[in-house]
Amino acid sequence: MEFALVVPLLVLLLFGLVIAGSVYLDQLNLQSAARNAARAGSISSTSACTTAQAELAAQSVGNLQCTVLGTCATGGFRVELKADRIVTIPLLGDRDVNITATSTFSCTA
Repeated sequence: MEFALVVPLLVLLLFGLVIAGSVYLDQLNLQSAARNAARAGSISSTSACTTAQAELAAQSVGNLQCTVLGTCATGGFRVELKADRIVTIPLLGDRDVNITATSTFSCTA
């Protein structure tokens, strides 16, 4: 009897951990893409957002927005990436998850 009462809670906990891990992996991928985009932008400012989009094309991070916050003229190339993704949580339905990553890279001479 106790097992029948506890199993649904454990299954929900397991699904919650898998979903949280998936969102955390998306955050790590977004941060890596932001770092690589800032690095590419410090060399050639036109390639920053295309680098981020190319890196994240195979991953399902959701709708990606790339914004250049600073250029080499301001001391360092700064890029911000935002992604919106819909996550389905059992018994709670669909939720919108917004993740953001910002990175700055020093410009080359």
